[in-house]
Amino acid sequence: MTRFLYMAWRGTRFAVLYELRIYQSLYFWIARRQPTRTPSSIPFSYVTSVAPALIGFIVASAIEVPVAHFLLSPWPPVQIGFLIVGIWGLIWMFGLGAAMTVYPHTLDDTGIHIRNGFNARVDVPWHSVESVSLEQRSYEKGKHVQIVENDGERTLCLTHGSETTVTVTLREPTQIAVAGRTEIVSRVRLRPDSPRDLVVAARSWTSRVT
Repeated sequence: MTRFLYMAWRGTRFAVLYELRIYQSLYFWIARRQPTRTPSSIPFSYVTSVAPALIGFIVASAIEVPVAHFLLSPWPPVQIGFLIVGIWGLIWMFGLGAAMTVYPHTLDDTGIHIRNGFNARVDVPWHSVESVSLEQRSYEKGKHVQIVENDGERTLCLTHGSETTVTVTLREPTQIAVAGRTEIVSRVRLRPDSPRDLVVAARSWTSRVT
């Protein structure tokens, strides 16, 4: 019973905090703020790959809400309840898109910082980076964080749109923190909207700090 209550508390706490971060991201987006940026950092967006799906959900919801409101007019309590849920869903989807916009990937003096909205961050320090290159790969759908093992080497893949376009090769197997755990990997892959620009900037930075 105690374990059940503990798990219920953790789940409720996570849901509430996640909801609040969604609204916070929407505020940052409206205010045109990127809270993780510093004066020396260079941002790289990654929202383009998921934009069609987000726009599709938003458009479908925007159509569904007034249509359902009209069809449910004979049942006012149900109509009001569906209207509240529909508007909440629209705001939530805008907030999710906002989170991906205001928390971009960044390069700065300490390394490469890979984001997925507010709920995932992977930091790769420059002193661990051997090379940064263009390399497009596809992955299993539905999983943003994937570990791929090949010839005894492990690669951390942070996908968007089920693919990556940039590979960061590390000098040696390195501990990288991701999604509340630590993985020892030899490469990190990501998918920015402008992979070539990120590679050029990363190579320029590594030449200065290594």
